[in-house]
Amino acid sequence: MKLSLFLIFGLFSLSLTAQNSADQKTFLKDIPYKIIEKDTVKLDIHLPKQNIYEKSPVVVFIHGGAWAQGDKEIKYHYTEGIKDTLQENGYTVVAINYRLVSKTVDIAEQLSDCKDAIHWIIDNADEYNFDTENIGLWGESAGAHLALMIACTTEQSNDSPKIRFILDNFGPIDLNKVLKTNASWFTKKTYKLFLPKLYDIREKLIFAMTSYDINTNKEEAIAVARQYSPIEHLQTAPKIPILILHGNRDFIVPFKQSKKLHKELNKLSVTNKLIKVKKGNHGFTKTDKKEIHHLIKESFVFVQQHYHKK
Repeated sequence: MKLSLFLIFGLFSLSLTAQNSADQKTFLKDIPYKIIEKDTVKLDIHLPKQNIYEKSPVVVFIHGGAWAQGDKEIKYHYTEGIKDTLQENGYTVVAINYRLVSKTVDIAEQLSDCKDAIHWIIDNADEYNFDTENIGLWGESAGAHLALMIACTTEQSNDSPKIRFILDNFGPIDLNKVLKTNASWFTKKTYKLFLPKLYDIREKLIFAMTSYDINTNKEEAIAVARQYSPIEHLQTAPKIPILILHGNRDFIVPFKQSKKLHKELNKLSVTNKLIKVKKGNHGFTKTDKKEIHHLIKESFVFVQQHYHKK
């Protein structure tokens, strides 16, 4: 009996060691892609677990966190499921950090970081066997907003990245609506009374993102927020396919933001699909496993549909 237990334990330990070794070979952490003054901006590379393609298609993951928080680590249940599914099917997932908004960093610099990360991927494609003809963007919340802005504002040329699709997980498309820059006196009073911390964060975030105080330079702040709202650029943006996942009980980024995006994309004949997650909150943290599995499957199917065969 003791011998059997010893053998079982030994085999289990060997299995774990093999798994850890495999993970180490497919996970490259904290690779610098940009240095600005004292800031080093890094990314993680999750290489494919199976070599299905001659060169690996790339999905760039952009984290959320209200532009002011968050990290490139993919640790939530549904995001980890999407990442794992992509890796198991020959894709590389590159998860990027970007400088968070502060007194010295605004939204324009965040967008610049994200674009520089994509150029780093192109410049280092040979070393990591990336397929630069097949790059997709995937973001959640603020990261989805940045992914949409990359697609909307990247000039199209032979040298520009070939963005094949966007996975938009509950991303805001109208910053003035989300940040309530046009909030009425009554709305602001209500926020101050019942949600004082949220009201304070809103004002600080608007200033950090736009470099304008909403109380003293309201029109300027609104203009910058409009400039960095994806909905304002759809008419001139390239027609990149977009999959939108959004919960109808999201009180951070209201579901109607994605409904509006879906409606406008349909008007412009842009390939897109909106999946409403019933009772889904911001981040799908209360969504059951069956629905999460469905979202992972839908995401992978959409990615596969828009893989560009040479």
